[in-house]
Amino acid sequence: MSRNWYKFVLSPAVVACSIYTQCLLNDTFAQQAAQPTEAAESETEDLKWQLKQMEESVLRQQEQIQALKNRVEGAPTTKEEIKHEIEDYLSTDEARKKMSLGMPGVAALYTPDEEKYSIVFRSPDDKYSLGIGGRMQFRYTYKDNDADYGARDTNNIDIRRARLSFGGNVYGKLLHYYIELDGDSFDVGIRDFYVYWTPLEELNAKMGYFKVPFNQQRMTTSAKLLLQDRAIASEAFDQDRDYGVDIYGKPFDGRMEYHAAVFQGAGEDPAEREDQVKALSKGKADDNLDNELMYVLNLRYNPFGKYDTVDETDLKYTEKFKMSIAGSVVFNAKRKDEKVEDADTIAGVAELSMKYRGFSWHNEYFVMTEDPESDGDTVDSDGFFTQAGYFVIPKKLEIAARYSMLDPDNDVKNDIGKEYTAGVNYYFHAHRSKIQADFGHYVTEEGEEQDREENFVRAQYQIVF
Repeated sequence: MSRNWYKFVLSPAVVACSIYTQCLLNDTFAQQAAQPTEAAESETEDLKWQLKQMEESVLRQQEQIQALKNRVEGAPTTKEEIKHEIEDYLSTDEARKKMSLGMPGVAALYTPDEEKYSIVFRSPDDKYSLGIGGRMQFRYTYKDNDADYGARDTNNIDIRRARLSFGGNVYGKLLHYYIELDGDSFDVGIRDFYVYWTPLEELNAKMGYFKVPFNQQRMTTSAKLLLQDRAIASEAFDQDRDYGVDIYGKPFDGRMEYHAAVFQGAGEDPAEREDQVKALSKGKADDNLDNELMYVLNLRYNPFGKYDTVDETDLKYTEKFKMSIAGSVVFNAKRKDEKVEDADTIAGVAELSMKYRGFSWHNEYFVMTEDPESDGDTVDSDGFFTQAGYFVIPKKLEIAARYSMLDPDNDVKNDIGKEYTAGVNYYFHAHRSKIQADFGHYVTEEGEEQDREENFVRAQYQIVF
């Protein structure tokens, strides 16, 4: 009844308008009959003009009536429609100015579709901003350990990762900062803290504490992995985080990417190396113990245009075939994120990736040579992994599989580790809300003894806020 109120109000108005128009016409015709014949022609012109004005007036009224009807019929009636109306308004400049939260000139923005942040505070000139975001991964793990080695089966429920991030720009649009806190355990630590300058797409600079640009899987955030954890080969050879400076860019419209960086080479958490700390005269855990820095060179070629290396999946459902070929080399490399002292260590990786219409395929092959500066044998090691994913239901349901191999010492027989993992992922709201489940089988050769085997089942829910 309330939605049709205009029918009862507008209908009499239209009738009245019509009667009034007819009366005016009758009066006009009456006056015309009473006028002398010699003025008939000029009066006819006047009547035509008056009639035209009245017709235009009626037409405008009809347009106003129709516009009002459209507004009434198009008014949101459900909660979902009202929600969209509010979200559209909050994205306007007017709303941003009104939502300054008591801080003149500062606008609070709700940005749920950005990669890291859900709330951003920004100055009107965009020279200063602060983004705040977080994510958590809740995981259940069942492990079927090898009873032949005295290991028992385990059930665990824990928070695999809990991160809180802050980032933005200062003094302009080119200088940025980023800080990420780690709350995986009861102790809160800092995972990343760095500043980066982005004057050109072809030339950028970063300094602070951040991921070493060695292999793609390590550079990919754990929020966007194809499976819940990285491959055993990646975990063994990646260089993780460190203090350093990185010069990088994407020339030729993103068809090429490069990194040239230098790092301390002390590892992600040098404070844990108590034996090394004792050897330091001042007890500083982050001193460079052997006075040798770590150098990194990385080069990537994307023959079909820019390639999304940040996401292992093809959640965006790439319509045009994409490929990426990359290689990296590290001098004075770390082994399992620990500094190798009194040895010349070189590590390298070769990569091949593809994406097309929900299908993703990624491969990495690692090599490392550890040559002692004094007496000792050279240790050569290698490993690789190959993994693929496919969206059975685009942007919603994905299946995935991976095989990885690790040989920690090529001169030692029966020490190879193997990983077989298969999983399924369901995305409620892209990577911001998803559930992953996988099954894995680990095999570790134990010399002349029987191989050590382990099975696991995992289920994990991730939320990014």
